[in-house]
Amino acid sequence: MVMGFIIILTMYITNMSRRSVRAVDNMVDNYVRIKAHQIAISGMNIAASKLYQNFSWRSGMSNIPFQKGNLSIYFGAATDTVEVIVVSAFRGYADTVRAYFAGSGSFTDYTAYTDDENGMAWTPGDTVWGPIHTNDVLNHQNNSSIVFYGKVTAGKNIASPPKNAKTKFLGGYEVGVYLPTVSSINGLINAAGAGGYTFPSPSDTMKLEFKAGGNVVVWQNSTAVYPDPGINIYSLAPNGAIYSAGIVEIIGGIVNTTPMGAVVSSGSNIIFRDEVYYADNPETNPNSDDMIAFAATDYIYFDNQTKSNWYMQAVLMAANQSLSATVMNKNGTFNYYGSYYQKRRGNAEMF
Repeated sequence: MVMGFIIILTMYITNMSRRSVRAVDNMVDNYVRIKAHQIAISGMNIAASKLYQNFSWRSGMSNIPFQKGNLSIYFGAATDTVEVIVVSAFRGYADTVRAYFAGSGSFTDYTAYTDDENGMAWTPGDTVWGPIHTNDVLNHQNNSSIVFYGKVTAGKNIASPPKNAKTKFLGGYEVGVYLPTVSSINGLINAAGAGGYTFPSPSDTMKLEFKAGGNVVVWQNSTAVYPDPGINIYSLAPNGAIYSAGIVEIIGGIVNTTPMGAVVSSGSNIIFRDEVYYADNPETNPNSDDMIAFAATDYIYFDNQTKSNWYMQAVLMAANQSLSATVMNKNGTFNYYGSYYQKRRGNAEMF
């Protein structure tokens, strides 16, 4: 009886030991995978910093020791965007992260870039701190409360010649400057498909709400795919690129990113239901590394049905259409920190 009990107990302890060993192995394996991914993300942040300082940098890095692992930085084939590939290794496990960068030149140099002004004009109270460009005629209502702190360039002309205008052209001006326009957002679509996140149901609306801790809540129509408190942006999209072929609604929120930033793009329209701004305010902290861009193939709308006064921090692009509002010619204010591109100027009081 005693011997039988000892044998049974020994078998039980042996089985428990095996389960414990497997549990520890799983935990260690998970740690190694996460660590390798974190090293790859850090490598991408290093690459982003170097490209920001010198966009012509292409030398890369090879087998650089980092956090008891190593990382290598490579560049993909030359296109209209720069593909950066980071490969990491940690305790025998490798991870790869890809990201796409658009460098300085054309619209990326400007706070405001519009190809076609659509007959619209800058109105009293409008103030722009950075350089602006249009390929069209820049119209302004010749008022001293309109202030352009950066250089103004226009392809066709500047109405009410700046030399004798009441409008303040403090950064200077130049006419006859034509710059290329955006033809597509294919680079962003490709980025989402290679290390990012592509919304699986383009016939539905993808809704996003950003959380101050770095998470994003994701809905498919009214169904939460990643419910509150959401999923970390880089767990959803390791390279920061998020895309839907359909409509994207931004519920609003506070954006918290790494220096790599993030971009949300749509093959259709993007609609903002509420404001988006950074967790680390770049207006008070110039060293803030929060960065997000929203790029729509067609329109970017701001829902001003109930919200007339807006405060936004982001980069905005309406590749083939306009920045506009859901209610036309409704008085309101638009305080904006960032830069935007629109093919055609929106016909709304806000813009």
